Amino acid sequence: MKVVQCHLCASKNLTTVLDLGFHPLADFFMKENQLQEPERRYPLAVLLCQNCGHGMNSFIVPAEVRYQENDYSYDSGNSKISVQHFTEMAEEVVKRANVKKGDLVVDIGSNIGTLLNAFKNLGSEIQGVDPAHNIAKLAEKNGIPTINDFFNASSCEKILKKGKAKVVTITNAFNHISPLDEFMECIVSILDKNGSFIIELPYFLEIIRKKHFDVIYLEHVSYIAIKPLVSYFKKFGLSITHVEENNYMSGSIRIFVGYGQESELVEKQISLEEKSGLYNLAIWNTFRENVKKCKINLLKELVNVRVDGGKIVAIGAAAKGNTLLNYCGIDTTIIDFATDASPLKIGKYTPGSHLPILSDDAIDRSVTHALILAWNIADFLKAKISPKFPHLKFITLHIIE
Repeated sequence: MKVVQCHLCASKNLTTVLDLGFHPLADFFMKENQLQEPERRYPLAVLLCQNCGHGMNSFIVPAEVRYQENDYSYDSGNSKISVQHFTEMAEEVVKRANVKKGDLVVDIGSNIGTLLNAFKNLGSEIQGVDPAHNIAKLAEKNGIPTINDFFNASSCEKILKKGKAKVVTITNAFNHISPLDEFMECIVSILDKNGSFIIELPYFLEIIRKKHFDVIYLEHVSYIAIKPLVSYFKKFGLSITHVEENNYMSGSIRIFVGYGQESELVEKQISLEEKSGLYNLAIWNTFRENVKKCKINLLKELVNVRVDGGKIVAIGAAAKGNTLLNYCGIDTTIIDFATDASPLKIGKYTPGSHLPILSDDAIDRSVTHALILAWNIADFLKAKISPKFPHLKFITLHIIE
């Protein structure tokens, strides 16, 4: 579906600030038999609303296609870094939101239940909601009660049988939601009057500030910043009661929303967004040209390695890596294979580029270079792989110089 108006304010005054061409779904890792089938690609471009400043993709792939047509491949419990992050998040939320033992905590897009398990260990009653069939089954196996559905009126009805939620969390998924108005109406229907709705996700500002263009992909319907949200949440009688940045995924923002007074941190965050040029079209014009240079520089480096007889693999089959691979036109003529630790990805192929995904054990001494796709955990991956292969040269050109 082509986007013709802003998801927040309904303005039709939208400007394309970045166009990355046509891409397959970044989180759809293919089985071998699917390589022989036609592969769907969709336009991937970022629009900026000139009325409120909201960022969004120019095209929305139906949610059923994104999360239910094929097995979902992201497992929130597969990484030690993720488990630690969500454990610490639960501890902070319990303190800041004044969560008592037995209070209901609902997680939307709950995946296999990593965050909810941390709340459970702190004494909360928990309820997950996730539309991916294979993921919901894994969550139930882990002892996490999960409604296998989208967050909608039907799932809310089931939640309310347990009572109103003291806390509703959504991590790395609020930017996947469409339509947002219906979603927020459901939030209001289940949230306790003293409750908190807590959003955590990659921060839109980081695309400009750290030049991480590869976090743009089709699953991300929106790109979230604070300024556009303030007036949007007021439509539902809600305010941003606290906001903080953290380093998860190399730059996330955590937003507490409720019926309380707006935090003084909100204005400070908006000022930072404006000073950084997030809403400035001239800044985006420069950024767009730098993205093109990044593509050229990366391809030059990879081709030179191959011409010199080198062998390249990709490390960390992350969704963001698929944006990079497909935008640059990188496939098995340049990179032999990708590696990952997730059993949900090993044995499959990257979308578009069709790199076979193997375990890290597939790396041997014939490999001379490794392109790190999961750059947010680059240090962890280097520490894991370097001791076995000290000769290996790592390439991390995700940051535009």
